[in-house]
Amino acid sequence: MKIPVELFDNRKQEFVDAELFDDITPEDFEEIEAQWRPLVQEAKRKLIEMGKPDMVPQHAHWDWTRKAPELEMLAIRFFGIQCKQRLQGIVKLQTVGYESRILGHRGKPLVYIDYVEVAPWNVRMLTEPLGKKTEFRAVGTRLMEVAIRVSIDEDFKGRVGLHSLPRSEGYYINECGMTAVDRDPSKQNLLWCEFTPDQAKAFLPGESK
Repeated sequence: MKIPVELFDNRKQEFVDAELFDDITPEDFEEIEAQWRPLVQEAKRKLIEMGKPDMVPQHAHWDWTRKAPELEMLAIRFFGIQCKQRLQGIVKLQTVGYESRILGHRGKPLVYIDYVEVAPWNVRMLTEPLGKKTEFRAVGTRLMEVAIRVSIDEDFKGRVGLHSLPRSEGYYINECGMTAVDRDPSKQNLLWCEFTPDQAKAFLPGESK
């Protein structure tokens, strides 16, 4: 599946064409580790040198190549966004094994966002320590949208849940409009955030609020 989407080019100050796709391959994971991880590690080193270790990305240790065996699992789906011949973001979704924790929806199935990452050149906290500007905006938004659409396709009504890393909580709550439910002691006390069907509908572009 390949779907045209738009990203905002910060250099041109205009929207540009991109492509959302789900035929992720091990080579895509290798591209991430070859092109993204060195930049993340360089930004991490700079932040520590600047006396800002608390700003170091909490996903700096991720290794997407370890997820290659999951490409064959039916209950797991990966989506990527490509623009200018480069991978700009990726998300791993699970369609089985998680349920809503919000009153009124509790126990109903949802799509779980297990991992989501945006290319480091699109993340301000990673580009600024290197003296650069971000290249594209809206990558994370497009990935959240596809999670909602998968939920709708699965007849989950747009319900989506995730465990947020501490420094991403503000994004999910304030920018995405998700509900902060509670902290999960079984998952490193991470905050469980969730889209209700109404919140999911409000997040999608062109949908009635």
